[in-house]
Order: sequence, then C-alpha cells, then structure tokens
Amino acid sequence: MSQQQSSNWLMKFTVRAVKYFLLSVAGCMISYMASVVLEMSFITKVIIVVLEQVLSRAMMLVLCLTAITVITESLRY
Repeated sequence: MSQQQSSNWLMKFTVRAVKYFLLSVAGCMISYMASVVLEMSFITKVIIVVLEQVLSRAMMLVLCLTAITVITESLRY
C-alpha cells in the first residue's frame, strides 16, 4: 500500500525555500564582511552585484510563494 501525499506540500516547500534563501543571504553577508576585512575589493563588488540582482529577485519570488501559501492554507481551513 502506498503512502498518501501530505496535503500541506506547499507549506513544506515554502518553508524549505525560505530556509535556503535566508542561508544564502547569511552566506553572502559573511563573505562580504570577510572580503571587506581582507580588503578584496573585486570580491566585494561581485557580492554587491549578486545581492542587488539575484537575491533581490529571489526575495520577491519567496515573498510571492509565501503569499500564495498563506492564501491557500487560509482557504483550506
């Protein structure tokens, strides 16, 4: 007999997406601080570009996913 898929798969996916997003932000911040302390201006500029371009768009996607999850879970109950 196969297991039934959990009804809150969207919630699990959203929590996992938020977790990895926050881990990537923390990693960028740690590497930025290390590059500032070690005076590596090239790496600092690259990290700033990544934060401005990639992580800002990822943040919008995570916020939209969170809003969809909140609305879906609210309608379910």
